[in-house]
Amino acid sequence: MSTPQSQPAPPANQQTPANVPPSAPTPTEEIGYAVSIKNYIVWVNGLPNIRLNEIVTTGDNAKGVVISIAEDLVGVLMLDEAAIKPKQDFKRTQQQLSIKVGTQLLGRMINPLSQPLDGKGMITIKDEPVTIEQAPRSIKSRERITDQFETGLSLVDMLVPVAKGQRELVLGDAHSGKTGFLLDTVINQRGRKIICVYAVIGKPINEISNVVKALEANKAMEYTVVVSTSSSDKPPLIYLTPSVATTIAEYFQKRGNDVLMVLDDMGIHAKFYREISLSLGRPPGRESYPGDIFYQHAKLIERAGRFKKEYGGGSITALPVIETNLDDFSSFMTTNLMGMTDGHLLFSATRYHQGYRPSVDISLSVSRVGRQTQNLAQKGLADRIKALLSEANRLAAYSRLGSEISPQTLFTLKQGKQMEAILKQLPLNKIPILVQMILMGLIFTPFLQQKDEKFVEENKNTIVQYLTNKFNLSNYAKTVATFKDDEQFINSLSSLIPELEKITNAQVQAQVK
Repeated sequence: MSTPQSQPAPPANQQTPANVPPSAPTPTEEIGYAVSIKNYIVWVNGLPNIRLNEIVTTGDNAKGVVISIAEDLVGVLMLDEAAIKPKQDFKRTQQQLSIKVGTQLLGRMINPLSQPLDGKGMITIKDEPVTIEQAPRSIKSRERITDQFETGLSLVDMLVPVAKGQRELVLGDAHSGKTGFLLDTVINQRGRKIICVYAVIGKPINEISNVVKALEANKAMEYTVVVSTSSSDKPPLIYLTPSVATTIAEYFQKRGNDVLMVLDDMGIHAKFYREISLSLGRPPGRESYPGDIFYQHAKLIERAGRFKKEYGGGSITALPVIETNLDDFSSFMTTNLMGMTDGHLLFSATRYHQGYRPSVDISLSVSRVGRQTQNLAQKGLADRIKALLSEANRLAAYSRLGSEISPQTLFTLKQGKQMEAILKQLPLNKIPILVQMILMGLIFTPFLQQKDEKFVEENKNTIVQYLTNKFNLSNYAKTVATFKDDEQFINSLSSLIPELEKITNAQVQAQVK
């Protein structure tokens, strides 16, 4: 067996580069150079050990993020406004795309790079940056969903309930009331210790301004972070917006908070991601969307949920939004989002223009999780109301034929109109869930049997104010929790009727005077 020959020792006065001991490796740095430039996409040669979502920089400190790795080239999305020239060098930073997150973001409007857009000065955060691209946590980190998320809107809370940790899609035509519902829901969280993260994705600047002004006017920015990109921003920033919003929501959830996350609008996000993918040369699929479009959205939506204490506790309730075209809710992107959420609220432009607020079509909306958070009385009452509205709509169609109408049919039609009057709710008019139940339950008591929908419209606010301010809701809530069905709940309302008759009669007399 041969032995290796001994190497001669270096002279005593010879120094290694940078005084590094001979046994230590010499530091190296990976550098690539631009070979192709197309708008905001740069193809870079070199960087053999680069990773997806890693930040690269040019010699002028312009930043980009790696979005594609081919056999010999790396696709980089430029995040900064910089003039890139052929053969310009790119260096690895060995850092994943990340942002700094902290409570300092509350009350601020930022872009996806965590840069302020509200003119209130720079945001100083001492915490370490948080990586944007993170895998959804496994099922072992999650907890059974048991608590209802209160929107303050009767139609949603009673008939299509949303739970804390649920993913509920919001869809509908343009000008169908989606944004108004989202703003009401965020504003109604005031005083409930819920953090809101509102992502405005690729919207016109005037729409973004209106959202922020509404939140500021109602002091909702105190517990809200707005992550915003306008339609004039670069596609890479618009593409990153929902990922950044989800990362911020996770930061607050991991500290035990219940978080509401609004992603408005995922359809716009999909269109910009399609543009990026086609520019990268990826093969188009249905409607020219790339093959991984479902994955891109699902990996964000799946990060919502309710989590165990060892994973931070708290919850993320996600409300992704998509705008449909003329009530066509069977399009590719809409059905994609339906498939990855726990239900949907369908907003109807027709109902909106008829004066219904919120303009949710109950017959076409569904919540697969929220119902399990309701007590027995709520479930039974919701079923009874849905049956009443369905029967009233069916009989209304027959009544238009001009045939003779029976007294029972007239009574059902009147009850249906009364229920529609109760479900109509003006903006910024929050109603507690128990008050919602009492209002709807009164339809089935003698109190409203001899009255019409006009009486309901004129006295609804008076009844709500009495129940909210003078009635002992906390004690009554404990009683309601013991009821086995809605019949017990409706019978229990008989004790309220004398006082309600008194205050509504006083209201009528005041109007006459």
